[in-house]
Amino acid sequence: MSAGFTLVECLVGLTLAGILVSAAAPPVRKLAQSFALSGGIHMVESSLHWGRSHAITANTGLALIVDSDGRRFYWTDVYTGESYDGTIRYLPAGVRISSSPRRPLRFFQKGNAVPAGTLVVQGEAGSWRVIVSPSGRIRTERE
Repeated sequence: MSAGFTLVECLVGLTLAGILVSAAAPPVRKLAQSFALSGGIHMVESSLHWGRSHAITANTGLALIVDSDGRRFYWTDVYTGESYDGTIRYLPAGVRISSSPRRPLRFFQKGNAVPAGTLVVQGEAGSWRVIVSPSGRIRTERE
């Protein structure tokens, strides 16, 4: 008697494993898209919280600059125009800011936002709004 599997048994096992993997691939891809969108939303939201806090503590004004393709954003000083290189953020693949206020969103010393507005973060799994009120309150909602 020999221990082990025959060639036919191995082929049947590999075929079944292939079928299971192919059945699981679409849900995993959708899950990855959902995680990428969620990460992008949280990246934008946390950056807005940082910008507001920094404007208050540094007693200065900051402006959020969104690149034309919506895949990168960063903060600049409102008064000097200097950009904060450490604040450059790249959104995950497949995620972008599809809409933002015409003028850059700015936070000032008291935490207020001018112009108040909405940034729409869009990905393959859907889109969300990141809403900034005139008082500087930041919230998110599904579109």
